[in-house]
Amino acid sequence: MFSKTHIDIGTLAEWITPLRKTLNLQKVALNVIRLPKGKGYTFLHAHKEQEEVYFVLQGDGLIYLNGKELLLTQGDFVRVDPPVKRALKAGMEEDMFVLCMGGVTKGYPQDSESRMLIDDGLPFFDELPPWVAGNESIKAYNARLKEKYLRRQQNQSKRS
Repeated sequence: MFSKTHIDIGTLAEWITPLRKTLNLQKVALNVIRLPKGKGYTFLHAHKEQEEVYFVLQGDGLIYLNGKELLLTQGDFVRVDPPVKRALKAGMEEDMFVLCMGGVTKGYPQDSESRMLIDDGLPFFDELPPWVAGNESIKAYNARLKEKYLRRQQNQSKRS
């Protein structure tokens, strides 16, 4: 069996587009990330088990890894161990498009309703990457995201 899809990256929605359901993925976590020029993640995240590989399809920017910034350009691959705290940011000249891939271990997704095939992400809503550090509106935005995340976790626990 096989699955095929087409994504026009020129009209791709901002941020993360999971391909789990589109391609009926069972063993490979795969997402396309579009970061608008000059924009990036507003908080750090890590994983419990998932090793990730980021591939820059178009544009440039940087990835923040455990306190260090690594410049990214088109064609770069970066492998990241699960516990490494990370965030991405596009450069100032153009949008950055990244393919994010990860291997799926047995038992995932833990929540059948999850958008992601491996749902072991650990968001650190209170830990800001340097490009938004000190920005009070981002802190408030992340606080709302954290509340939403915690409600979703509680609902998931009730379903289990």
